[in-house]
Formats: sequence, structure tokens, C-alpha cells
Amino acid sequence: MSARPDIICIGSVLWDVIGRAPRPMQRGHDVPGEITRSPGGVALNIAVMLRRRRLAPALLSAVGLDAEGEELVAACRAMGLVCDFLHRDPALPTDRYMAVEGAGEVMAAIADARSLEAAGAGILAPLGEGRLGSAAAPWRGPIALDGNLTSALLS
Repeated sequence: MSARPDIICIGSVLWDVIGRAPRPMQRGHDVPGEITRSPGGVALNIAVMLRRRRLAPALLSAVGLDAEGEELVAACRAMGLVCDFLHRDPALPTDRYMAVEGAGEVMAAIADARSLEAAGAGILAPLGEGRLGSAAAPWRGPIALDGNLTSALLS
């Protein structure tokens, strides 16, 4: 998709890996359940909802230039999201979020967003280098911003 986006979604785009047990869990429990992997992250989740409302959201994030990243970008494109402005670095892996749920309650979660953090302001480059905007012609459309970005990037 190369059309000009209606809105920019800035933040995490990653794989959600969720383990779900049908019953309540306690510390140390080893129970049967289901493990799924699906596209996720705050910016991606917002973009998916906006796409369902027939908008064309563009993602500004960091996605590894690895097999997992290729698969994630392909899944995002298949959902109709604009991925042309993603920061892709061969030295960075694709980020992941892992949670364990028991009876619908999150028991523990880890967000491995090292690539997004390492990319830093690099994810914003399209807004200043002319692809989505520049100092002379800034982006004037709406932006959805992930509040979990580093304080350095948010400032």
C-alpha cells in the first residue's frame, strides 16, 4: 500500500505470544492450555481498529529485518496497514510480548521491546526526511501515539 495515510500510529509493533489456561493459576502452577502468537503492540492494535473504520493508518515503529519481522510485516500488509515507513534494521530482532493468563486474568507478562527502544528517534525519520513530512512541510494529519514509548523519545 503506497497511498498517503490518513493517520500515523507511532509505537510498538510486535508479536504477542500468549499462554492461556482455562482455569485460575497460582505461582508455580504447570497446567494445560493453549499458546498463540499473533500480531500485536499498542500502535498496531490501534491501526487495526482504525483500518476497520476504513481509514488508511501508517505504522511508525521498529521491526527486525529477520524472518519473524518479514512475517509480521506481511501480516500487517494483509490487514491493509501502511508499512512503508517502518524502521528496519538488520542488527535488531523483531520485538515480542509474552503473557501467561489463567481464567482470563494476566498472571505475568514481559514486553521485549528492545528494538523499538534501540531505534529511538529513528522511527520518526519519515516525519522529517520528506517521506511523510519535513521541517518545511510538516505532517498535518492526526497521530496516534503509544504512551509506552521511552521518555526520551516522547520528549
